[in-house]
Amino acid sequence: MTMDIPATMKAVVFERVGHWAVRQVPTPRLTGPTDLLVKVLACGICGTDNQILLDPPGAHATPGVIIGHEMVAEVVAVGGAVDAFQPGDMVVGDNNLPCGHCTMCHGGQYNECASLRSMGEDIDGFMCQYQVMPQSQAIRLPAGTPVDTAVLTEPVNCAMGALQKLDLRPGKSYAVLGCGPIGLMFVALLKASGAAHIVASDLSAERLAMAGELGADILCDRGSDPVAACRNATDGIGVDAAIDVVGCLLPQALDCVRKGGDVIAFGLNAHSRQTIDQADLAMRGVTIHGTFIGHFTFETTARMLAAGVVDLRRLITDRFDIDDFGEALAALRSGASCKVVIYPNGR
Repeated sequence: MTMDIPATMKAVVFERVGHWAVRQVPTPRLTGPTDLLVKVLACGICGTDNQILLDPPGAHATPGVIIGHEMVAEVVAVGGAVDAFQPGDMVVGDNNLPCGHCTMCHGGQYNECASLRSMGEDIDGFMCQYQVMPQSQAIRLPAGTPVDTAVLTEPVNCAMGALQKLDLRPGKSYAVLGCGPIGLMFVALLKASGAAHIVASDLSAERLAMAGELGADILCDRGSDPVAACRNATDGIGVDAAIDVVGCLLPQALDCVRKGGDVIAFGLNAHSRQTIDQADLAMRGVTIHGTFIGHFTFETTARMLAAGVVDLRRLITDRFDIDDFGEALAALRSGASCKVVIYPNGR
């Protein structure tokens, strides 16, 4: 199987703080023997991408880098030593490249690698038509996996990485504070785990409605108190675990859980400073788990989505060609959209 690879391609480039552009740039070529050249089929706009492009930025990226990391692609060429992939394979990829040598990597916590590099932030990512990636970071999908399912793998993996810190068993109760795309993914995954109650909280009526469709049975809007809802659903005890998806709701999450419960601090908010009652935390025996990207869960996530264990395609509310990236970014920032996806080579 052969494919003509163009000499240049379109890419969304972060130029400097407050400036980005869709550029015509040289198409990357295979250089390493274990690399894959892939044709990007779809790439979601992540909250991190939005933060990179803000002025002032909420996340760091190297000037000149191609952004984007929530990808699905087709392999079009392989290096001479590649033994696990061939042209025509559909793949998703873990965009985080650990060093493999530091203390954290040796301990199995490669997501906390001291020299972690991320495609789309430190080096070129996937908001483009073609990209080169190591075969070690790629996962082949079953033939026929829908593109709109596969493109959600990376963000769902982040949620899966958080949930592996909990003792997930049928009959438990949870609170999800913040029903953006990741929050809605948490709702669907918790429902699939057999949750007895899921309290979902958000300011958006549309997103709360979607949370209900995905399995949340108690919906709290701006006029409702999720702490009271958690108590009411559990005979005054509190839910087993609460997830702060926003990054500024940790005190509220702590109030939602029972004695001995768990709180996941998931959301990243660089400007948030919160005050918690340490005595209450200690006396109630509540555990707070920090979490940053999933690790050792990417392949499981990819196969779970491909098998249809949860179907999250309804989260994609807006689809754009790469030339319309500015319109796509505006849709994301409007708050009216849920998941916004770019199709660099057309839909």
